[in-house]
Amino acid sequence: MIIRKAILHIMDFNSDICVFSQKELELSDYGTAEFIEKHLSRILEDGGKKEGEFQEYSIFRQTLQRYIQEGIDFTEFSTAVGNLLYDQVSQADEPESMDFLVCQFTEESREYVGLLLLPNKIAYTHQVENGQDGVANKIIRYFTLLPNTSQKISSYALIDLESFRIFLCDRKRAICGEEIQVLPDKVLQCVYGQSDRDTVRTIRKIAGQVAEEYGANPAIAAARAKNCIIESAEQNVPFTPSDICEEVFRENDQMKSTFRQKAMEADMPPKITVENPKVVKSIRSHKIKTDTGIEIKIPTEYLENSRYVEFINHADGTISIQLKNIGKIVNR
Repeated sequence: MIIRKAILHIMDFNSDICVFSQKELELSDYGTAEFIEKHLSRILEDGGKKEGEFQEYSIFRQTLQRYIQEGIDFTEFSTAVGNLLYDQVSQADEPESMDFLVCQFTEESREYVGLLLLPNKIAYTHQVENGQDGVANKIIRYFTLLPNTSQKISSYALIDLESFRIFLCDRKRAICGEEIQVLPDKVLQCVYGQSDRDTVRTIRKIAGQVAEEYGANPAIAAARAKNCIIESAEQNVPFTPSDICEEVFRENDQMKSTFRQKAMEADMPPKITVENPKVVKSIRSHKIKTDTGIEIKIPTEYLENSRYVEFINHADGTISIQLKNIGKIVNR
């Protein structure tokens, strides 16, 4: 990753102060560059980010195009975006103080502009005071600490400067009594779909609901759905809701129909891709929790393989899970 430019603006609603920097951050300072790079790396790997595209009337897109065409410089661009953000957050029912980091960087030959909302955290530290009675050490509160590099940032956007694709994550804020996501709805003015993580969660939920509705095993349904997603990701090809229901409910046309209906009600797109490596890795195993408090984590591909796992339904309505061909047990 190469960070080309970065600038930090301050929006302190506790003191009602907004300070727009007139100079870029000094990236030769290792601490500054490390802070930005680590946060960007976490964002790039985040399975919760959504992909979006600008609305035709987007003021942000017009401003970004002016910057790309060198009609304005980086500082002017970041200040214009900062004003868009400040105007919205200042109207919030409970305005949140934050630092607004705007950066331009290159990752794997792709050029991006990044917008990171860094909420100011409250933390405690010590303070040394010298008085007439000697030195006094005190504990004081700090209101302006930035998120640690190990912390996830909940509000950000990355814009690919070639394709203008947007990758974003935000949380809802109450503004004038309305719950909105400031970045996509007001600043970027874009439309967006589900994140990879949300897509997987939706598919698993619907598959499980349909299985339970028809008295089938929801664990097997979830495993089949996961395997379909994994196979699609490995082959780097999209899949459809029909692909999922044909794989999951291959023996029952009525269950397929119910799945399609529920997928439509959930606004699942006609073509789906799950590309995030972390999300794909997370579904390679399946966790089962029983009402007796026992938890079992099983490789997804084993759940339907009777050589390793078998679900036994008893006449009294209870279920047994039999684990087979175990050569060694390791206590952890």
